[in-house]
Amino acid sequence: MQVSKPMAIFGFHFCVTIFVGLCLYGIVLYLSEGLLRSDSLLSMVSYAIFILASMAGICFFGKEADQRRAEEIRTAIQKPLPSPKKKKN
Repeated sequence: MQVSKPMAIFGFHFCVTIFVGLCLYGIVLYLSEGLLRSDSLLSMVSYAIFILASMAGICFFGKEADQRRAEEIRTAIQKPLPSPKKKKN
C-alpha cells in the first residue's frame, strides 16, 4: 500500500506522539505510585497493544516517507539540467 508523502509524514508523527505519550504516562504512573498498585490484565494488554501498534506505524510510515523521498530524488536526477548559454562579448 502506497501513501502520499504528506500522509506518510503525518502518520509517522502521529505514531511517534502516541508512543511517546504512552511511555511518559507509564513513567509518571510509576513515579507517582510505584509498583504497589497493579493494573488489571486488560489494561496491561491494551497498553502493550497500543505501544506495539504505534511502533509498527512508526516503521511503516517511516519506510513510506523514505520511499517517497527516494522517488523525488530519482526524478530530480533524471531531469536534464539546462545547458548554460554562452554570452557574446
